[in-house]
Amino acid sequence: MNEGRLARAHAIVATVPLLFWGAFHVWEQWAVFRGRLAWLVRMRSTSTGLGLAAEIALGVLPLVVWAVLHVRARVVGERLPGTARESDEPLGKGLGFLGPWASSIAIVFLLWHVAWLWGAKIMGASPVELYDAMQRTLGLPWALVMNAIGLAAVAWHLAAALPDGLEAAGLVSSPEGRRSTRIVTLVIGLCLFVLSAQLTGWLGTGTGTFWPIHVVPG
Repeated sequence: MNEGRLARAHAIVATVPLLFWGAFHVWEQWAVFRGRLAWLVRMRSTSTGLGLAAEIALGVLPLVVWAVLHVRARVVGERLPGTARESDEPLGKGLGFLGPWASSIAIVFLLWHVAWLWGAKIMGASPVELYDAMQRTLGLPWALVMNAIGLAAVAWHLAAALPDGLEAAGLVSSPEGRRSTRIVTLVIGLCLFVLSAQLTGWLGTGTGTFWPIHVVPG
């Protein structure tokens, strides 16, 4: 694979799978707002068979590949997806200014998240044990801070870099297209951040992060 193809592959694997994984993860985890039992049923359904295969194929494996390509690009001095271009509009330049740092933080956060929860799965933890572990851990100050920074980095990375991924995939081909796409991806990034942070706050404190939530067990 030549340098150009490798750069395009980097742009795609760093964004498109993450978008699908983020949406899947929000759908999976938000079952908790229908109560503990609903969350356990959802987790059992997505921890086996097609659900598990989809999460590995669209989330875990692309994350590992993205991390490798990200390190390689930094070592060789290659442009990272989401880095501002001279032709970008002010929004693109603003997002691109911190885009590379957001990408690095997002990778570290996501690898930690996967290692923490998937490590427990591999060791034989049941969904009930994972639920209790998240409630115990996410309420700790360091965990709340880490998740706030990590989720913000993921949202920022998507907003800054997804136009590059769509362009590399041949879906965007002009500066105007990149500008329109960036507005949409900024909204998507903000939505994923708010929904994920709200969920994290509820699991950690029982009240949510941005608005109060009261769950009535089914």
